[in-house]
Amino acid sequence: MAAGAIAMAACGVAAQGTESADALVNAALTAVAQIESGRAGDLWDEAAPFVKERFPKDRFAKDMTRSRESFGAVAQRTWAGITRIRQLDASADTPAGLYANVDLSTKLADGRTVFELVSFRQEGSIWRLTGYIPRQKQDQ
Repeated sequence: MAAGAIAMAACGVAAQGTESADALVNAALTAVAQIESGRAGDLWDEAAPFVKERFPKDRFAKDMTRSRESFGAVAQRTWAGITRIRQLDASADTPAGLYANVDLSTKLADGRTVFELVSFRQEGSIWRLTGYIPRQKQDQ
């Protein structure tokens, strides 16, 4: 499985509160900061159970770090959008529930812009991070 696919499947930062877009943005920024500081394994520790079942911690941390490092140094990161999605039926990949995607617009030190999609699943009053995908275009 490609590193990007593993990255989408999991992360583990939690955002308190069910209504705050600011809390989701802050949690997304915290997650990418943890990846950048070499603490991707800490994200796995708080990941949703379906993520931990699918990916061993060492593989998760290595692939998450490699995905993030693939585009280089960051000059500036801002949020570009937030989308909430209710998945009514469980699939082979994800359980049913309320999900949120935070899309970050990231300007790199070399002047390019990339996008980072950070995904969460609501569990009770906590949004648990479930995914991270860096990509070249926002609509990918």
